[in-house]
Amino acid sequence: MIELILRTAFFILIFSVFLGFYRMAMGPTVVDRILAFDAVVVCAVGKTIVLSRLWGTPVFLELILIISSLGFFATVAFVYFLQRTRDLPGASAPANRSTTRS
Repeated sequence: MIELILRTAFFILIFSVFLGFYRMAMGPTVVDRILAFDAVVVCAVGKTIVLSRLWGTPVFLELILIISSLGFFATVAFVYFLQRTRDLPGASAPANRSTTRS
């Protein structure tokens, strides 16, 4: 029974990765693409955990740590780059969106 659940989770994670790649390709903004990349990394870690459990081996634990670290640092680098490009002179200021209605 546990094997059926793990296989189902694996295929759901594969589908989630494809949805994340679609969002990265078609995301309307850079922030959407960054979030999609982060979701793909989380799904890749989840797939690796499920595979490790299915195959009954702890060999993939180092790979999980490496993928998680690379995903974290890539997200931080993307956000740093996004912040730097928005702070450039001549860049358009974000629209003032008020949450209160008058």
